[in-house]
Amino acid sequence: MTLSLDTAPIRRAASPPSWSAYALSLGAVAAATLLAVLVDRAMQAPNTSLVFVLPVVIAAASFGWGPALTAAVAGVVAYNFFLIEPRYTLHVADPANVWALALLLITAAIVSAVATQARRRAIDALKAADQALALQALARALVGAADRTAIVQAAAGALGRLFDAPATVLIEDDGGFAQVELAGGAVLSPADREAARWAMASRLPTRGGAYPVPESAYDFWPVMTPQRRHCAIGLRISGRDAGRPSEPERLVEIVGGYLSVALDREEFSRQAEDARVDAAGQRLRTDLLAAVSHDLKTPLSTILLTLQSLLRFGEGHDAAARTELLKLAEAETGRLNGLVTNLLDMNRLEAGAVTARRTPSNPAGLTLTALERASAALAGHRVVNEVTSEAAPLMVDPTLFESALANVLENAGKYAPSGSPIRIKAGCDGGSGWVEVLDQGPGFPGAAEPLFERFARGVAGDGRAPGTGLGLSIARGFMEAQGGRIEAANRTDGPGARVRLWAPLAQSTLETAQ
Repeated sequence: MTLSLDTAPIRRAASPPSWSAYALSLGAVAAATLLAVLVDRAMQAPNTSLVFVLPVVIAAASFGWGPALTAAVAGVVAYNFFLIEPRYTLHVADPANVWALALLLITAAIVSAVATQARRRAIDALKAADQALALQALARALVGAADRTAIVQAAAGALGRLFDAPATVLIEDDGGFAQVELAGGAVLSPADREAARWAMASRLPTRGGAYPVPESAYDFWPVMTPQRRHCAIGLRISGRDAGRPSEPERLVEIVGGYLSVALDREEFSRQAEDARVDAAGQRLRTDLLAAVSHDLKTPLSTILLTLQSLLRFGEGHDAAARTELLKLAEAETGRLNGLVTNLLDMNRLEAGAVTARRTPSNPAGLTLTALERASAALAGHRVVNEVTSEAAPLMVDPTLFESALANVLENAGKYAPSGSPIRIKAGCDGGSGWVEVLDQGPGFPGAAEPLFERFARGVAGDGRAPGTGLGLSIARGFMEAQGGRIEAANRTDGPGARVRLWAPLAQSTLETAQ
């Protein structure tokens, strides 16, 4: 998930005006002087001194107190020089004009102060609005944050925007930093990291360039969550040309509170996910126990009863009966061996201990071996093997491929009606070859994909769950381990299911085709 956080800088209060602000203010006074002179010559209008108030208001609203006061003084001088007799001198002949000049200066100063205050309040209002928008964007980003990295990134980005300065958020874990996020061009030195550790350990803020780590350039504030997560917020705001912001703690505390809540929420979510995984694992173990207890108990009981019958009542059985009992014991032993083999194979897959040794292999030989291994499950079915020695060789691990195909054949034998045909075909498409098993059973009741999960068992006609539900899962694991895949679907030419095992063709086959 990608989080969106507006990174536009906060509008700051104006810095001290530069020479250009004073120059523009004086230019406005010059324009006002020209206008006053023209008006005075044209109509001898009274109160032309009010014209000089205009540049003061403009300078105060645009540049602040200094340029406005400069405009006020310059306006008084210009009014005296150009409009008060004797003109073009700074001498004032009439004492009443002295009062006029004084009143003009006082009026201009008052107007300048009022306009400057209004400007300051407007700037503060814009700044507060921008800060509110930044905090709102942070809250929205934290709500959508899916993990700790996204949370820390959002917090660091918001701090960098709020203070227009390099910012960092650090999370401590087992004596080190589990997460360090930088924003605004922040770069941390070893001294900065040491200051962050000190702030988290003491739970006290630090100042850049001051005790306890004078070499650190960052101010750090500790953040402690209710879940005992140790964090630190760092800002490089001390010792810079723009000066240190007044009372940065208010915004830092707000961001720290958001960060604390988001990190605890992520921790609770992780704990809930761990609990869900544990519950799923418990259900899996329960399913395994149920499958093993049912499917292993049946052949064991049959073998035990058969052996007890032969031992206790052997003299009462004729040769045919003894042979039948021994065959039954042999069949159940083979079934038990198959169940144990499946469990061991699944354990190998989960442990990542399956290693494929791929060699060019003929599908005909692979199919014959798989049919032999699945012969017990295919008893009572008419097997139609259409895989010939002319089939294109596959680049597979023979043992893994035979095991996968045998599991598919056993699955078909369990669900297809007794006496129905089970067909095996082979072919190739592009650079891959395939071996396909088709039956005339009930097919898949819905999507086939869920049946490839562990312990996903179909239901036979009598309502019992046949097998441990590992056959198709093992087949998929073995095929993927050797670079192949398996796909399944219902047949389109009639009832039944179709399962196809794909594998790369041997290199010699590809060269011949080219």
